[in-house]
Amino acid sequence: MKSLYKKSMNRISNSLVIKGTLILTMTGLATRFIGFYNRIFLSNLIGARQLGIYQLIFPLYMVAFSLTTMGNELALTKLVSEYVGRNDRGSALRFFKTCFLINLFLGIITSLLFFFGADLLSLKILNASDCGDCIRIISIGIPFMAMKGAIHGYFLGLERSEIHGISDFIEQITKVFGLYLIAAYIITEMNYSASFAVTGIVLGETVSFLYSLIMLLIHLRKNRFGNSKPIHQSRIISLFIKNAVPLTTNRFALTMLQSTEAILIPTFLLKYYHQSALSLSIYGIFTGMAFPFIMFPATLTNSLATMLLPAVSGAHSELNDSYLKRLIEVSTRFCLVIGLFSAVTFYIFGRTMGNLFFGSEEAGIFLYQLSILCPLIYLATTLASVLNGLGLAAHNLMLTILSTGIRLSFIIFAIPRLGISGYAIGLFVSYLFLTLASLHKLNSLVSFELSFLRDIISPLIFFIVTGFLSYVIYDKVNVPSKLNIPYLMLIIAVYAVISFTAYLYPLKPSEQQ
Repeated sequence: MKSLYKKSMNRISNSLVIKGTLILTMTGLATRFIGFYNRIFLSNLIGARQLGIYQLIFPLYMVAFSLTTMGNELALTKLVSEYVGRNDRGSALRFFKTCFLINLFLGIITSLLFFFGADLLSLKILNASDCGDCIRIISIGIPFMAMKGAIHGYFLGLERSEIHGISDFIEQITKVFGLYLIAAYIITEMNYSASFAVTGIVLGETVSFLYSLIMLLIHLRKNRFGNSKPIHQSRIISLFIKNAVPLTTNRFALTMLQSTEAILIPTFLLKYYHQSALSLSIYGIFTGMAFPFIMFPATLTNSLATMLLPAVSGAHSELNDSYLKRLIEVSTRFCLVIGLFSAVTFYIFGRTMGNLFFGSEEAGIFLYQLSILCPLIYLATTLASVLNGLGLAAHNLMLTILSTGIRLSFIIFAIPRLGISGYAIGLFVSYLFLTLASLHKLNSLVSFELSFLRDIISPLIFFIVTGFLSYVIYDKVNVPSKLNIPYLMLIIAVYAVISFTAYLYPLKPSEQQ
């Protein structure tokens, strides 16, 4: 353990990829924990049906995010990083100002469209008249989200990922405790609905934007860039639009497909269950309780993917094939290990988690059924980042669209016959296709090694054995009911530490990196 700790510390201190991943992971884990509390709190406060309505508005919110923020933020990060590398911080700052104003304009326009078109969007797009008030409330947060995205893109370009991470953490804190304080001390007697829950999103966006703005003002006060204008403003706007438009178009098209997917699910669930309330309840449990649990370990792999993109891009542009090969091998093995461990954990403990955290047997069944998705989802995220770093964003987009198309076909043809299980099967098939297609493309470009026995079978068997032993210990020891959740989390944490320590310790230093 001491030897492994020393080696790990040395690599952390010498690797920007690991440093950035750790920063994003720590803040991401804290954010996810708070997010889980929020899901539990909301499920108890508003019920499964209202939680389903709450989940329904997120496709529209993601469309707003992709239209006003996502592509511009990625373009700004790239441009700021490029011009800071040229020691031209003045131009980098002017790219930020341009992005900020464009985001603000798009955010206000989108907010107005959502606010005044809420009833139309609710009836014609979501097929749920109860969503009108939710859309009007969430529209207030869109300009803050857009402005905050520009600030985050600027700081990420400066390799200051902690601003992004802390801002997300503050957003979750505000969302959860803001709603709690309102429910406990301000509005104590009412039938809480999805509209009340949406208020927390707006509070979170507003407060996290204010934090990001304060950090930006502090940064600008400490760093004077002078009045030099090496690039004309028209050139700044031209370069920004040239980089942002393709990214925004791609993300918007993809988000529209994914939003269509999310909107269609309750519609086709109604054809199977024949009851609107039951369909929304199933949708709320699946998307608001079970699936976020499955995505919790993805905090690690998403953080890695964020930091991998510039690292892979740099290694590729410098023709550093040995470093590129090592990056791909280590990152894919890491994602496989995290995915296999998570799959075994949710398979063994899933039913127990659903009952303890949500008091829902259905949530536990979904966790159990979705456990097999973990290795595919986590690995697909990392492979997508690597492909983007190699300049294959268009190919990656095509694969993602095909994968989404597979899920849409299962929604249309399988859900009316199998219910929500039909969608779970569609998720598995689509992510299996996406992962295998990405691996095939990547392997045709970069020669890297993955061993089926060493990287899949061996850790899987080890995790199954230690996982079942951990469950036996959990099941045999009786604790007071109020300590059930802390006890379960302790058992899983000890199981994780033992598993990863035993698995990682025999590896060579190059494999641990």
